[in-house]
Order: sequence, then structure tokens, then C-alpha cells
Amino acid sequence: MLYLTCSSKLATLRRLLVSSFPESLKVCGALHHVIHNNPFGLQVLVDKWPEFSSVICRPPLEEMTDPLDPYTNTYFLFSKDPHSLHQMLHDPQTVNWKQELQIQGCQPQLEKVLEEVSSTYGSKMHTTSNLLSMRDGIEEEELKNCAISELQFSTLHPDEAHYVNAAWAFGGNERSERYAKRCIQTFPTICAKKGGMGQPVAWIVSEQSSEMRMAYTDRLYRNQGMFRTMIFRLSTMLYSTGAPLYGHVAADNKSSQAAIVAAGFTLMGRWQQWEFQPL
Repeated sequence: MLYLTCSSKLATLRRLLVSSFPESLKVCGALHHVIHNNPFGLQVLVDKWPEFSSVICRPPLEEMTDPLDPYTNTYFLFSKDPHSLHQMLHDPQTVNWKQELQIQGCQPQLEKVLEEVSSTYGSKMHTTSNLLSMRDGIEEEELKNCAISELQFSTLHPDEAHYVNAAWAFGGNERSERYAKRCIQTFPTICAKKGGMGQPVAWIVSEQSSEMRMAYTDRLYRNQGMFRTMIFRLSTMLYSTGAPLYGHVAADNKSSQAAIVAAGFTLMGRWQQWEFQPL
């Protein structure tokens, strides 16, 4: 296992990962932020270089101090070789299996390897599999105006993290709120407010792997083009930085799927989150 820190090697890795979209989206999105100031201090690990087979992005092990915080203890994964991945995951310098943690990626076929390795460390695995959506690019003239005239768009404020956390399907607790606040402070976001003031009624947050997540629209403003408009606006911000444009949606959320497709995204492949808890 090797740590990549050289800027030229990281740039090379990013170019190579783009050729493996959509499977490599999670790692490539995290790598985008590593190359651009690395605000979350992520480390990039490969099994070998330059002929790599597996890549993992994660925080330094010494920063994952809370064994009950899977939002901090998050790993982003891509692999072309299950055997090399198996060996890499067994390295104690790669994953701390004594903690609650989560691994995110876009390769359902890696689940068997993750289950085999985690079981040897006595860790219970739970899988969430959603639909992955991706878009290649966006043009400024595509941006649509929202038809709801009383709403104004802006970025979220860190003090509004509790709204995001309360509505987030993967949140609802103190640690997830802390993570949401950190994302709002650090990465592009968008929200809509009535008259430009008061509580936000809709929002999307991007996070440490560049993914657009934590999206929500108040029931009063659904089915009116709100979600589609926000996706356009946030995509424009992200695309200007060179970040990949992608997200995920539950398989039973037909309205959000329709909005994503209307915004020019293509549903392709699966988004995976594997959660691990020591027994």
C-alpha cells in the first residue's frame, strides 16, 4: 500500500480514473478536492504505482478519533482487481475495522470482498444501494429560472445545518449534523428561501467526494420544477471548478428521478454505501 502525495501523480491518477466512470466517480470526486486545497485533509492510497489496481481515499487514521462516528470515518473506494483490494483492506494502515465506519463506491461487485474482509475482523455490514446519476457537463445558457416568484436562491449558512440534518435520510443525529455543517462551511451549496429570508424550503449540499447530496424540497414546493432548477444551479457552480457532476437517488423515488433526468443527468449504475459496525 502506498500514499500518493505528489501533485503530478495525483493529477495523473485523476485522468486515469475519469476513463473508468461511472464506477470511479466517488474516488475521482474525492480526489478533485484533494488536488484543490484538500479541505478535509484526505489521503490517497493505492495498492501500487503507476500500475495501480485499487484506490482508497480517506481521512488520516489519527484523525478518525471517534469510534462511533461513521460520517468522519468514511472511505471512498475504487478497484479493478478484487484480489488486490482484498489484500489492501487487510492492511491495518488502510482501514481501522475496530470503528464504526462507512465505505462508499459505485461498484456493487465489490461487496463480496468487503463482506469477507470485514467478517474476519468481527464487523457487521449493512448495504444501501441506490441509483447513480451522472452528467458530463453543463452550459450556462441551460440555467432555468424558477417559476415560483416569491422564492430566492442563495447558499446555505452553517447555522442552517440542523434543517439539513433533520431531513437527511442518512442523518438525524448529532454527528451527522456536525458533518452537514462542515460540508456547508466548505463546499458549494444551494438553497431557496421565501422572499430570500427565513427558513430554507429547499436545498442541495455537495460534500467531500464532490457528490450532490442531502437534497430536500418542502412539500408545498414539490412538483413545480424546484429540484430541477437547484440541480442546474449547483451543477453550474461545481462544473466551474472541474468537479464531476453526479449524485444518487433511491430506486423508489420516482419524482426525484424524473427531476434528475429533466436536468440532463443520466441514471447509470449503482451508488453503494457499506456501513460497518464492530460486534
